[in-house]
Amino acid sequence: MKTLKEQVEEIKNMKGSRATKKAAFVKLGLRKYEVELLMADLPKPIRETYKFTFGVEIECLVPAAAMRECATRNNMPFQYEGYNHVDNNHYYKFVSDSSIRGENPIECVSPVLTGKTGMKSLETCCKALNEANAQVNRSTGLHVHIGAQNLSDEAYINVFKNYQKLERVIDTFMANSRRANNSQWCRTLQGKDFTMCTTKLDIFDVMNGNRYYKVNACSYSRHKTIEFRQHQGSTDFEKISNWVSFCAKLVAWSKKNVLSSEVNSIDEIPFLTKKEKSFFKSRAEVLA
Repeated sequence: MKTLKEQVEEIKNMKGSRATKKAAFVKLGLRKYEVELLMADLPKPIRETYKFTFGVEIECLVPAAAMRECATRNNMPFQYEGYNHVDNNHYYKFVSDSSIRGENPIECVSPVLTGKTGMKSLETCCKALNEANAQVNRSTGLHVHIGAQNLSDEAYINVFKNYQKLERVIDTFMANSRRANNSQWCRTLQGKDFTMCTTKLDIFDVMNGNRYYKVNACSYSRHKTIEFRQHQGSTDFEKISNWVSFCAKLVAWSKKNVLSSEVNSIDEIPFLTKKEKSFFKSRAEVLA
């Protein structure tokens, strides 16, 4: 027979929403003020998409004339520029990308975005791209940058350790061309040894100073971000926004947590909501 203290600890550590845990405390027969004290001690739900800066690079095929017209009509600030890595806070830039195969290849790079306003801006961008009939194919990718300027070395290292343990499950809701080691532009993290890493530079060294991995350790020195490169090309706002949220939540969770073993199912991903797990399960079914 478990003691009351053991039962309380079990509820605190169980998976589930705050409402579920509160109901379980009440069922134990605890007084109202005791439940309130316990609830106050529980970690707050993560809404980290809105606490981080983020940026998105959408590789696609779209004629310049149509894109200009649709961007202007949707009040999407944009400029066509030569290939560059300069950040800005004001407009979407369209730059060349030699890795994209097909007619009218372009990389649409978002400004540095923040919070709900940033998500709304990204939604407008996707709307304009789709109205211009932007296309994606096996050669296109979607890259997400999450601001990492305020991350400690430990938290930064944890992101790579955690992604490595999540990678095989993430593969299930990515296109086959982006799984395992199938793409030269987003190599696997499997086989990389992060156990001796104590600084961001150590991670850079383990990744051989090469940015073409599913998680890029080179973007920190240039942009103070962590870049997630695995997602296939897309102009679908629902897919893009869910992946941005996934990456932001992973970075947030990694501030204080590191997985002890490989994750084997979407249900085991500790930082996703039930709704988000359902979304990624549906993607896995489509891509199976």
